[in-house]
Amino acid sequence: MLTPTDGWAVGDAGTTLHFDGSSWDQIPSGTSVDLLGLSFGPPTASISTSGFAVGGTGGAAVAVHWDGISWSSVTEGLSPPSAQRLSSVFGISSTDAWAVDSASGTIWHWSGNPGLGGGWNSIFKATGGLNSIFMTSATDGWAVGQGGMIYHFAGGSWALYSTVGMTLNSVFMLNQNEGSAVGNGGVIYHYMSGSWSGPISPSASSQDLRSVFMVSQSEGWTVGASGTIVHYSNGIWNQQPPNMQTTSQNLNSIYFVGVIGWAVGDSGTIITVSSQPPFSGFPLSVLRSVYLLSPADGWAVGCSTGGCNSGAGQTVAAHWNGQSFTLGTVLGPSSDLDSVSMTSETDGWAVGGIGTTPLILHYSGGSWTQVTPPPGSYALHSVFMVNQGEGWAVGDGGIILHYSGGAWASAYSPVATTLRGLYMLGPADGWAVGDGGTILRYQGQWTQLGSPTSAALRSVYLFDFAHGWIVGSGGIVLHYDGITWTDVATFATTNLNSVSQVNPQEAWAVGNSGTILHWTEFAWYPYSPSPSLLGTPDLNSIFLLSNGYGLIVGAPPTSGSQATVLPIPETQNAPIALGVILLAVLLCVTRRKRI
Repeated sequence: MLTPTDGWAVGDAGTTLHFDGSSWDQIPSGTSVDLLGLSFGPPTASISTSGFAVGGTGGAAVAVHWDGISWSSVTEGLSPPSAQRLSSVFGISSTDAWAVDSASGTIWHWSGNPGLGGGWNSIFKATGGLNSIFMTSATDGWAVGQGGMIYHFAGGSWALYSTVGMTLNSVFMLNQNEGSAVGNGGVIYHYMSGSWSGPISPSASSQDLRSVFMVSQSEGWTVGASGTIVHYSNGIWNQQPPNMQTTSQNLNSIYFVGVIGWAVGDSGTIITVSSQPPFSGFPLSVLRSVYLLSPADGWAVGCSTGGCNSGAGQTVAAHWNGQSFTLGTVLGPSSDLDSVSMTSETDGWAVGGIGTTPLILHYSGGSWTQVTPPPGSYALHSVFMVNQGEGWAVGDGGIILHYSGGAWASAYSPVATTLRGLYMLGPADGWAVGDGGTILRYQGQWTQLGSPTSAALRSVYLFDFAHGWIVGSGGIVLHYDGITWTDVATFATTNLNSVSQVNPQEAWAVGNSGTILHWTEFAWYPYSPSPSLLGTPDLNSIFLLSNGYGLIVGAPPTSGSQATVLPIPETQNAPIALGVILLAVLLCVTRRKRI
């Protein structure tokens, strides 16, 4: 387990899902009994070739084992009434595992080699059902359950350690001396050096909490009923506000690797959860747009951390400090962002959306806040701010929005084709481009101009009134000389997504499959950066400052890796080297998951 292309989740009717780095696929488990608990070893030392899943339906418990190839039954020793509904399992090794029963309260121990010999032994019976077990070693562990019972395993035996009153659903230990437990009514208890304290007051939530995972002593997460997500940071548990919740389904389990995690729940719910900041370096996301105020100050936006068009995970608006990105605070729904435009260090706008639901975010006061868009069914693909008080945005169906007087409003559009690129030379002069070779010009009113191509046009840049470029699908490049747009030959055949110009003699364009083109006054030539790109990621945006410094951003080179980020290669004083970094992704462990 725990490689960029390996993860598991289990649920009702024997459902077992495998994550291969890009999608979740169902794998036969050999049982139709509900599976409630899953373990591939301790969080810090997972075992990819040995996993236990447990559950129960109708008073009959079940346990299955993954050997790296397939799941097989390991029910030896399990029999009612002691084995009815195994709710949680913790594997210490392939030959040593523990499980608890939420109906009978029995604590079970597995010893032996699955498939070769061994079985489950009833070790201890609690006075009520047990919901969760966590072992810190082969000789130390904890189990929690109904009525707030907390049992401790030490000295070779289990004993009641404490009773807190409210039913506890999950326990997680950082080590033998520190851990946390959560339960019904939003209760959270903390264990430190021999004593459980709590519930934490004031409570972060009144919803039943079903799973807890501590990333470190200073950070943790718990999830529960009605999509509740509670984050522990700086000594405080805070519930995620309703407008940032990605689901209203009950969340039953959460599991982290590093700063990226998965939460799973009812009705097949699977979402990603990220720490704040969720990355140090470059985002685990497809980046679609970048805007620089200086070499050490800028923003990039892109698909949510759950994946493009997923509406899952966190909305990505990341701040550039000259060395790396840090995720900004976004107060709005999980969605994709296609474009960002800043007017200053403290003010800017980002636009996007999924399907027919647009998203407009305003950066002010140190955070990004959702702004209600004009009515309609569309997504926005480009935004350009002329100044803090005026700007434009374009998108699906030829939609054109104008920002003036502190509000966005729909403006006249002469076309119904999707518009993808926008550039304003000033309040009274601008350009927009889009599908079907569409070229629009603004001079007090938007009008459509003749086009030398029918290709989808994706980006437009005007250096001044007499020098401009448009790029688009199939490697199309158009040049503007102050009078007309003409087709210019290039070496590219892949889609070009963004273009920018340093001076009249130098321009850059980027596109799919790692394409980088460089214009040096007379022709466009393919450019290979040094060091070379990792893989052939789609490059979606380029931004150049007047001093020549710039950034290119795009998609991850491989599934499960971080976004592509690199400086304009000719910039000698660029503060970073090529920025393509792989991020190890996660295992998803669910206590209850329904398909």
